[in-house]
Amino acid sequence: MESLVPWRTFRWYYGQKHYSGFYWSSTMRAHVIYESRLELTRLIYADFSPEVRSIHAQPFLITAEIDKVRRRHVPDFLLLRDDSVPMVVDVKPRELLTRPKVSFSLGWAREVVESWGWEYQVWCEPPHDERANLRFLAGYRCDWLFRAELLQEIRGANLEGVTLGDAFRSFPNWSKELVRASIFHLLWSQHLSTDFDGILSERSVLSGKAATLVGAGVSVMPDPIHDPEQDDQEAAVSNQVDDLGGKRRSGQGAARVGVGTRFHYDGEVVTVVEMFGSSRGNEILVKDGRGRRFRLSLREVLASGRARVIAENPGPSSEDPGETASVTLALLEDFELETIRERAAHLNEVLYGYRSGTPELAGPGEPRPEYTPGTPKMDRYRAKAEELGVGVRTLRRWIAAFEAEREAALVRDLPERSTDSAGVGRADPRWVEMALESMAEHEDDATPTQSKVIRTIGPRLEARYGKSEVPLPSRATAYRWLSELEKRRPTFRLSAQRNRDIASRPAGVYGKLRPTRPGEFLLLDTNRLDVFALDPLTLKWVQPELTAAMDWYDRCITGLRMTPASTKSVDVAATLFETYRPRPAGKDWPRDAVWPDHGIPRTVLLDRDAIEGPMADAAARVTGRGSQGPGLVPETIVVDHGKPYVSEHITSVCQRLGISIQPARLRTGRDKGPLERFFRTLREGLLENLPGYKGPDIYGRGVNPEGEAFFFLNELEAIIREWVALVYHQRPHDGLVDPRIPGLDLSPAAMFDHGIARAGYIEVPRDPDLGFEFLKTDWRSIQHYGVEIRGCRYNGPGLNGLRNQTSPYTSPRAKGRWPIHVDPDDITRVYFRRPDTRKWHTLDWEHAPAMNFPVSEDALELARKMARHKYRYPDDENALTQLLERWNLGLGLTRSERRVALRMAREQSAIDLPATDSEVAMLPSVAKVMATNVETMQDEEEPEPEPYEGAQAGDDDEDDELDVLVCPSDGPDGEDDYYADALEDA
Repeated sequence: MESLVPWRTFRWYYGQKHYSGFYWSSTMRAHVIYESRLELTRLIYADFSPEVRSIHAQPFLITAEIDKVRRRHVPDFLLLRDDSVPMVVDVKPRELLTRPKVSFSLGWAREVVESWGWEYQVWCEPPHDERANLRFLAGYRCDWLFRAELLQEIRGANLEGVTLGDAFRSFPNWSKELVRASIFHLLWSQHLSTDFDGILSERSVLSGKAATLVGAGVSVMPDPIHDPEQDDQEAAVSNQVDDLGGKRRSGQGAARVGVGTRFHYDGEVVTVVEMFGSSRGNEILVKDGRGRRFRLSLREVLASGRARVIAENPGPSSEDPGETASVTLALLEDFELETIRERAAHLNEVLYGYRSGTPELAGPGEPRPEYTPGTPKMDRYRAKAEELGVGVRTLRRWIAAFEAEREAALVRDLPERSTDSAGVGRADPRWVEMALESMAEHEDDATPTQSKVIRTIGPRLEARYGKSEVPLPSRATAYRWLSELEKRRPTFRLSAQRNRDIASRPAGVYGKLRPTRPGEFLLLDTNRLDVFALDPLTLKWVQPELTAAMDWYDRCITGLRMTPASTKSVDVAATLFETYRPRPAGKDWPRDAVWPDHGIPRTVLLDRDAIEGPMADAAARVTGRGSQGPGLVPETIVVDHGKPYVSEHITSVCQRLGISIQPARLRTGRDKGPLERFFRTLREGLLENLPGYKGPDIYGRGVNPEGEAFFFLNELEAIIREWVALVYHQRPHDGLVDPRIPGLDLSPAAMFDHGIARAGYIEVPRDPDLGFEFLKTDWRSIQHYGVEIRGCRYNGPGLNGLRNQTSPYTSPRAKGRWPIHVDPDDITRVYFRRPDTRKWHTLDWEHAPAMNFPVSEDALELARKMARHKYRYPDDENALTQLLERWNLGLGLTRSERRVALRMAREQSAIDLPATDSEVAMLPSVAKVMATNVETMQDEEEPEPEPYEGAQAGDDDEDDELDVLVCPSDGPDGEDDYYADALEDA
């Protein structure tokens, strides 16, 4: 069962409310699918458990015949454990367990699984603090990201009984950010443990014992039954509400808890049969409807939300009709409130003899003779009724209401005001319902006018309710009501696309992912920019696309990639790679404009001369020299469903690097809201100030924005990068909030420093060959001539000893072939890592010497296609030569040729790869050293005259051609610089 694959997968569909995705499990060292955030929580619990050795999602199909009906069920997870039988887990929200259909399905599934001798568990929502702690620690589960020597030093220290804060400060020889992250990793791996009942803080005490979790497993399912007594009581309470005429009840405001008290607990009615004290507080022994008894903590019953007391007597309740006193009095005008206060003073005088209601605050001349305490009640009533000019019955009614609800009860006797609730209070509810129904029908259509909707309401009401049954308002009133209904369902004022976005909003409270540290969620998305730039190859305008990566916690832009045509998976991989390996800061950037230093807060003063090793680059960055600094390790990437993002290339890269994948819901831009807002901020803050800006739509387009475009693609990308560093990362963002200091203005740079100080820093892998992990993998056999990919042959010394051999890889995709790593933007070479030495080797294309710059896959395929129209048997070298000629002449006018030409115009690979062993000897620095050594050896020798290397005559050379002199300003081939002439012409 270790090699189980999911029995079924799940789809994403428009309108879904749950999040599905791929969780990278440290137990499986691979992705495990989940269908909801609750299932993800169960995955984290299983991944945290040391006894679980294997986790399988959607493992198998259970079939059984129940009541002569064939039933089918696929459980959520199968957990294989070391010292116990397998466990089958179904995950369901607690509120669904009492539904008959759910209870029946889980019930027969339990019987089938337990008949095998296995364990079956229904899992619900765990305690909030425990879940939050495990979710936070799961970000530190990748063991290869932490230094082994630091982990060993922490394990060797005696931290029993030490608080987390003291543990963070116990290793002064290491960076405190690295120590903090390493201790969190040891808590995840359970080399250290602490109490998870409360949110982790520096006051949490460490111990060496195994961690204990409460979890949320339900061993006994609640029966989906209805309590007749409960129904009778609710009916009696409802009758009492009706008898009170819709008034709020008064009476006992608290319910007694003791022997005989009944609760609703997890959907069942239980009765308290005994109460006793313990070391953990007061506990109760309860009995359910089937006679089962179990103990509960009284604190949990009253505070957890899982239980509700069934009151014996009616009393104030949040379900009572009417508004609370504060709301009722707040709706009054000043003169009305003064009337209520005056009437309350009169009633206090009737009841107590004093207008304030107490002798301590007696006014001048109080008590008056007719209201002196001891005067018969009816005499006081008659005197006050005569004073106010009302009847005694009216006064008695006022006093009864006043004694029940004080001043708020007197509001009902004020003159009723004209109300127009929600702006359509006087409208017939049937007219409002029909108007909203008609407006909803235009959700997927073009934006209608109000007059069109008004014309359709009358005939529809007549067809549904009969002629003249529903009064129709005047045209002006109908327009006013539709304007009010526009607030509920936008239909007329905004664009059709915006109306659809608003209509798709959830009706309830918005759910969202809430990052707790830098790197927890990395947002990736691509947007076509509203500005034109120049293609450096063809010198024609193009509207580029920008792929960006944003750390959700601090809103920092960690990667950018601009492409002149459609974005591909290699561009997404390059953006993700830049998150690990940030590019160097600009030479002329101001010191405070560099990107936030991942792992080195700005508040730390660094002495670059005293720092060595991986942090030296970061020190150089802070002091204004060197590269940008260490990168960010993402835990989960949030992407949409575009082909580049859900490709096998990106999925395999994430699985190899231990990154979970959380796809956003279909057509739900708010799932990546911060990044969508960045693209808008980029447009409004930078792009609209650049020449070549075309506007967000056709209505905002200029006359000829293409004619103003003069920034090249690489220049535009450099401008955006500097704007991000200089402006975007330094400006406070409204969405960045520290809950402990509300109202504090935080920029992305400051928020990053805050997150690193709070959660520590996870170092990026220091492997110099990390870039190879982001390349695409092709499985090919190694022949005597090398390997062949797309009809191109590659060879190199790295294949020696492995030619004509079957690889040790036996997976269904490998089939005995070898993994060859390919950069789609540069097919002049591929890369191969030998399994015996683990060294990377470069394999060159046989026609690579004819090309002096990278050639992409698309360029090769297009060149072949074009060459077939001219040659019967074209080869790749001739095909590429013909293609380059067409591009240089500006003749690549077809749509496919245009996209390929634009991508090739970059003349660079998406991912900066290190030199392999076979390329080291070709580096300029190495060649220079080699040349110096040769010159030293030949100093004492007489130099031989070098042979003349002039123009070599060929069969087609003419005499006058051989006499042409090469101008010093010409290129290496003796030809004028193409770009110089092109720019001069432009």
